[in-house]
Amino acid sequence: MSNNPNPNCDKECRFSVGYGCRTDVYYPPIYDKHGNNINPDGNISTSTMSCSTCGKSWKCSTQLGETTFTEMK
Repeated sequence: MSNNPNPNCDKECRFSVGYGCRTDVYYPPIYDKHGNNINPDGNISTSTMSCSTCGKSWKCSTQLGETTFTEMK
């Protein structure tokens, strides 16, 4: 997961993470014949991030190891 929602900013950004939440669905492990879990945890974690330098804020969402940032206007 990248912790920088604004990698192209020319300022010395300092990010802080706000409160978040997580969905709570049970994904029972299902294994293939090699012992690999083929039913990974698909819960979604959401939070906010803000920069004390440039003043921008983002909504963060992480699912299956992929994090997306959406700038809040």
